[in-house]
Amino acid sequence: MKLLTSVTLSAVFVFASTSVLAEKPDFSKTTAAQASYDFSKNKPATGNQLMKSSTRHDFSKTAAASSEYQFSKNTPAKLYKVSLPSTQHDFSKTSSLKQGC
Repeated sequence: MKLLTSVTLSAVFVFASTSVLAEKPDFSKTTAAQASYDFSKNKPATGNQLMKSSTRHDFSKTAAASSEYQFSKNTPAKLYKVSLPSTQHDFSKTSSLKQGC
């Protein structure tokens, strides 16, 4: 059992240390880092590569959109009383002041 634990810990150490010791790329050696590099010769980006999030939802695809859906079978929502938190705190009631710290 000790051998299995030792081997497991050794494997974890090896895999963890390889990411720490990995060489970080030096971007100062790239061609774009040279003073003679002409950025105006770069091709412009074409198209939008980012997915745009939509603020609209298509409710026609939900289960409630079908003609067979019966809203009367829905369980009613529970009412909760919300108490707003106080903006002031009474520090005289904290345990650290009662202990004399």
